[in-house]
Amino acid sequence: MLTYARSIPGMSASPGIIPDMRYLSPAYLPMLVIGVYALKHAGLDGDRVKEALRTLFWLAVIELPLIFVVLQVIAGRSPGGQVTFVTTLTCIFLAGAAVLYIAVLAKRASPRLLAYAVPVLMLFPLAWELVVDFRFATGCWEGYHFWIPVVQYIWYIQYAVFPL
Repeated sequence: MLTYARSIPGMSASPGIIPDMRYLSPAYLPMLVIGVYALKHAGLDGDRVKEALRTLFWLAVIELPLIFVVLQVIAGRSPGGQVTFVTTLTCIFLAGAAVLYIAVLAKRASPRLLAYAVPVLMLFPLAWELVVDFRFATGCWEGYHFWIPVVQYIWYIQYAVFPL
């Protein structure tokens, strides 16, 4: 993984970067386990996990449609601008969550705050994935995407509600 460190910042944004993001997939499970232990060490118990999942649900229901509208207003038809915007927000909230995590470990903040910060971090990769699936799939970069009929229908609804 250290070999790829130089190209990690561009992995999610560059269509021609080598190595591909999928080469890091063997690291996902160990990093997930380490992350769960880190959150448990910070005091995220069962009740707070339920609270975090409830927060994530409501964020997904309310914020995901808003993210589409915001991306349309800010980046318009620029796929690169949309990915850059979501990536920048992810980095900002990741830095904020890291500071909050350190404050919780130092007993300067309540672990309950992590129950609200972690779902926000979980929302951004979901938003990024939806942007890639719904916005980029209609561009047919990789041939026919099986989501195209569903995506077009959702686009028609979005255009009816929020005309350009």
